[in-house]
Amino acid sequence: MLIWVSALHCEAKPVIDYYRLKKSHDDNAFDLYRGDDMLCIISGVGKIASAAACAWLAARYDHEASIAWMNLGVAGSGQHEIGAAFSLNQVIDADSGQRYYPVPCAGSLLPGSACLTLSQSSEDYREDTLYDMEASGFIYSALRFSSAELTQCIKIVSDNRAHQTGKNRQRVSDLIHQNIDTIGQQANALIALNKQIAGLAVNPESWQQLIALAHFSQTQKNRLRVLWRYLMNRDNSAETVLQKLRGCSSAATIISTLELLSYQDSEGL
Repeated sequence: MLIWVSALHCEAKPVIDYYRLKKSHDDNAFDLYRGDDMLCIISGVGKIASAAACAWLAARYDHEASIAWMNLGVAGSGQHEIGAAFSLNQVIDADSGQRYYPVPCAGSLLPGSACLTLSQSSEDYREDTLYDMEASGFIYSALRFSSAELTQCIKIVSDNRAHQTGKNRQRVSDLIHQNIDTIGQQANALIALNKQIAGLAVNPESWQQLIALAHFSQTQKNRLRVLWRYLMNRDNSAETVLQKLRGCSSAATIISTLELLSYQDSEGL
C-alpha cells in the first residue's frame, strides 16, 4: 500500500484527480481518500499534525505486509524558481536539529534537496535548502512503521524571494499538477519497491531468535518486522545483527538499535 500525506487539500488534489481517489465517509479524524491499494490523507498544517496523521493510519493498517509513504506538498526556497520540484534527500527539524535521510527511488527524475522544517512560516530563506512545515513530523512518524527506502518526500517550490504564491490554493494545485507525471513516475517506482519488500520472507529461525531477546507488544513486533526485513534485504548478516543486540535490555532498546542500524545503512545508499 502507498499512503500519500499532504497538509492541505489543494496539495493533495492533483494526486486525488490523477489516481481517481474517492473520499471516505467512514472516517472523521482526518479527510481520507481511497483507491486501489492507495490512500491519501489530509493532515492539516504543521509537523505535529503530519505525524499524527501517519500514526493514525499506520495503526489502522498495521495488518499490511508493508506500507510505503509519500509526503507531497509545497515549500519555500531562496534560490529556486516557482514550480520547481524536488525529492528530499535530507530533512532537518529546525527545533530539535534532528536530521533524517529519505532514500529516493533509484532512477528518480527529480533532483534532490535538503529541507528545513519550521514550526512557523518564514521568508528568511537560505540559499541551500527548502523550507516547509511538515516534512520532519511526517518522516519522524512514518519511519516508525516503514524503512527509510519506503519513506519519501516531494516538495514543489511555491514561494521564493520574488514571489509568494503559497497562500493561493488554486495556484498551489496548479504548481503540483504541472509536475504530476514526474511525481506519478516516482510513486510508481515506490509502489513496485514496496511490493518487492512485502514479498520478502522473514527467515523463521532468525526471527524466533530475535523475538526471544525481549517481550514485544504486537505493535513493537510490527515495527521489528519492518526493520528486520529491511536490514536482511540489504544483505546484512542475521548473526552479526543479533550479536549487536545481545546487550540490549528491553524491546524498546532493541528497536532503537535496529532503527540506528537502518539509518546508518540508508545513508550509504
